[in-house]
Amino acid sequence: MSKLERILFAGGGTGGHVFMAVAVAQELKRQDSTREILFVGTRQGLEARLVEPLGFKLETINIGGLNRVGITRALGTLTRLPFTIIQGAGIVRRFSPSIIVGVGGYSSGPVVLGGKLIGYHAVVIEPNAFPGMANRFLTRWVDGAAVAFEEAARGFGAKARLTGIPIRREFHSLESRISETGPLRLLVFGGSQGSRPINTLMCEAIKWLPADRVEIVHQTGQADHERVRGCYEAIGRKADVVEFIPDMPQMFARTDLIVSRAGASTVAELTVAGKAAILIPFPNAADDHQRKNALALEKRHAAIVLEQEKTTGRELADSILRLADNRDELRSMATASKQLARPDSVDKILELMQEVAGGGAGR
Repeated sequence: MSKLERILFAGGGTGGHVFMAVAVAQELKRQDSTREILFVGTRQGLEARLVEPLGFKLETINIGGLNRVGITRALGTLTRLPFTIIQGAGIVRRFSPSIIVGVGGYSSGPVVLGGKLIGYHAVVIEPNAFPGMANRFLTRWVDGAAVAFEEAARGFGAKARLTGIPIRREFHSLESRISETGPLRLLVFGGSQGSRPINTLMCEAIKWLPADRVEIVHQTGQADHERVRGCYEAIGRKADVVEFIPDMPQMFARTDLIVSRAGASTVAELTVAGKAAILIPFPNAADDHQRKNALALEKRHAAIVLEQEKTTGRELADSILRLADNRDELRSMATASKQLARPDSVDKILELMQEVAGGGAGR
């Protein structure tokens, strides 16, 4: 039988973390429908909304964040951490996986560590050039690391495997067609939880984006939805303003141009789908990795990069209208984006998982 019979994915919080795991899990089930897959996350993370509707089981643990939180919350998390590691180990023991896959986010660390302490194999997936807190913590414990950038590989040493970022299968089959006539079809989003600065820029930009030239779908995130919807309504601007888009691949398929952040998973989705983009990197990202991601696409003429602190709504609108009026340039950007894709990333991650699960150490 396959070495990968029961797989446990640990982590989540944001769409980037969750959808990496989903991409690998879906391919595992596609190859062998008898495989058992379990996700472990938190009730607060997006995994609580996304995993079970996709047909996977989810268990939750009680853990909070440590990064960019107040001292009181951080101390509370540290106080609960030993219990959470025991809780994670208990879930691992009951499920008895062939391998544990940590995908980042604060629920990843306790489950992966708990599993390793009782003798189970584990790998992590790291999509950024600078590893996140959970994966940095797990470096010495895991058996392997699937990384997207050589910079991250150095941190994991011989355990690292350069794989690229796993992207859901639906993105791979999209056709990058640019509408020849009619309004430009624009998609705006700032990650799964939204981005208030991007939302604010769009609230300014829509004054110069007439509906007969640009159709807008705007994912705001839950916290900022009412404010942003009010911006559009205040000037009578028709648009599809939503908190969250559950089927992003299908939305990509209907889109000519995307305005977004430049997180690793977003950039990977853009390139696999072959989409032109205006990227506004998050300026406080660890090791400035979003700006580096964005500039890599701009260098290859696959994206336009705008700095959050220096860009006005009018400048964003001008960039959008320039591409709306030049479909040849838009098409060229989409082609350049597609050429940067790494479509075999999931296969490479599965190879690493097979090797680790079949190794001598662990269970």
